Amino acid sequence: MRQTPIKHGIGLVGQGNIARSVLRHLDTEYVQIITCLPEDEQLPRCSFIVYCSDTWAPQELQKLNRRCLQAKRPLLPVYTQFGEAIIGPCVIPGEKGCTSCAELCKLGTTYADTDRELLHQYLYHEQTPPAFQPWLSSFSLEILGTLVAREVLAYLQQPERLQTRRALLSLPLTTLDCQRHTFVPLSSCPACSELTSDSEQEATITLQSRHKSDAFTYRARIPSATPQNIISTYVDEQTGLIYSLTVDHTATLPITATHLHYELQDGREPTQGTGCTLRTQQSKVVSVLESLERYAGMRPRSKRSAVQASYHQLSQQGRSVLDPNTLGLQDPECFEQHEQQCCHMQPYHHDLEFDWVWGYSFQRQAPILVPEQSVYYGLPHGRNNPSFIYEVSNGCALGNNLEEAIFHGCLEVIERDSFLLTWYARPGLPRLDLNTVTDPTIRLLIERVEHQTGYTLHAFNATLDHALPCICLLGVDEGNREGVPKLHALSGSHPHPEQTLLRGLREFVATTSAAHEMYKQGREQAREMLADGHQVKTMFDHPLVYYLPEAFERLHFLYHTPRRQTFQEAFATFYQQPPAQMDLKEDIEQLIQYYLQRNIDTIVVDQTAPEHLHTGMRCVKVLMPGMLPMTFGQHNRRVTGFSRLHQVPYTLGYQDHPLTMDEINPHPHPFF
Repeated sequence: MRQTPIKHGIGLVGQGNIARSVLRHLDTEYVQIITCLPEDEQLPRCSFIVYCSDTWAPQELQKLNRRCLQAKRPLLPVYTQFGEAIIGPCVIPGEKGCTSCAELCKLGTTYADTDRELLHQYLYHEQTPPAFQPWLSSFSLEILGTLVAREVLAYLQQPERLQTRRALLSLPLTTLDCQRHTFVPLSSCPACSELTSDSEQEATITLQSRHKSDAFTYRARIPSATPQNIISTYVDEQTGLIYSLTVDHTATLPITATHLHYELQDGREPTQGTGCTLRTQQSKVVSVLESLERYAGMRPRSKRSAVQASYHQLSQQGRSVLDPNTLGLQDPECFEQHEQQCCHMQPYHHDLEFDWVWGYSFQRQAPILVPEQSVYYGLPHGRNNPSFIYEVSNGCALGNNLEEAIFHGCLEVIERDSFLLTWYARPGLPRLDLNTVTDPTIRLLIERVEHQTGYTLHAFNATLDHALPCICLLGVDEGNREGVPKLHALSGSHPHPEQTLLRGLREFVATTSAAHEMYKQGREQAREMLADGHQVKTMFDHPLVYYLPEAFERLHFLYHTPRRQTFQEAFATFYQQPPAQMDLKEDIEQLIQYYLQRNIDTIVVDQTAPEHLHTGMRCVKVLMPGMLPMTFGQHNRRVTGFSRLHQVPYTLGYQDHPLTMDEINPHPHPFF
């Protein structure tokens, strides 16, 4: 005997053509239709809510979204937005990813200013939606009714077949070509997400063993972070955290670019990630990961600062706190420049009050408070939280686990310090003989790069006092071709010296791809910046100056160095006794210990956002007080208070006395 199926009460909210079509298609054998209004008291008694609207009324939908979240009732919206119909997302009790998330995702992928302003008006202001949808035909209504009915039954009977869990079904009303667009719940969603308070307890780090596939592979492979999973999770032109992924096959290596979700509330331009590796798929993944890293580095995504005080107050309370002076402060003239730009920047002093976050000090083996602005470089600042330093993504790194992220964060800090120490102190570094590279792939790449670009590559041993090989790479147009940038300056750092060179080569290919057009459009500006370094204000200004042939003399200290080394001479210990440990934890501990012996701490702040956890990734900011920080804009440079800058060139024999302030290179650096 056939059992009578259990009927579920379906609350149908809305009226119009779509509502009537959905009502016809819902199987009354399984569901009981309860037509109701958003304010009805019986709404929480329904097993499932379907919201129907022939037009787009986001504020009305957001009110219903909040009500369903509070009542722990599933919600499925279906409506039209301009020329397409939208189904979803299905808001599931206890799960992140609501209609508010979806609206923010759609807004974030809208890069045209006029379109974004229009969407913003509908979302946040009482903009009246169109009274009707002329594109709704009987055929499109039939499709919508069928799709909605399938989603309702899938949720009730076969949840694994639900298509709208953290996803939208989009049906263009002109073509009726249905597409699915996934999204990750946003940590900035005001309806289903909330930042937790930063705490000392959560900052503690205990390194875990991480087995490596071979001695020189410092990236793990995990099922949730395959290239396919990473791209499908984060990239979508309509709802993705990354809305654009392009590939340039015209360069020596495949170059990919990604654009990060535009966050209107940050008031920032879209952020770009770049990938340049030997293989297209790997380049795509690298550019996506770079964008995700920057997403976490701009501002907190999972926790909010719970400490606002001055260094003096925290010290008197006996709190473990980092002295901001150890991070290097900016010259007084920089604050005049920022004041002209209406920025809330002021000189640091120990009684200045601002926000702090918790990190972990490996020197103290305990949590430590560090200035929040030294961890996140996209923070809004004002009189209640003044800014006193200019910060960039230096030391931010993404990994498949915490250890991996920490290791690569350290590599970046080391690389940037090496480059800046070379620039500011101007030591005559040894030139490396590229013919002594043992890896045939890298030798072929050097030959191909020089042949295709017309540049001559010059590598220099910039390891200085560091624990790992560091290389400064110059690409020089020896032929002085008309309209061609004269110089590109890159750097790299890696435990394997030839992988260090490869990193620099990849950066060289990536930066030269757009340099010709940049130089063509900015040559006159470059001449002005060459004459007055204070005109160098952005990241792009730095390399532009050195595209000029007349600026090349500033690199003579490096280009005309008389010293020569083979790779085997420069990195003798590596070639004679190559590292063999297979645990990344050991690599990190050795690295940290090397710098601790030189009184340089390694401080790690966990920047991991909820968005990262969908693929199991972790993100950190690594601070190594005493190391030179990368800055952009001549007025932002930070060279005060670094004993290494004065002592290292002397102790290594490049000078016969400690470097004085007057001897520090006064010109803007060429790093890009």
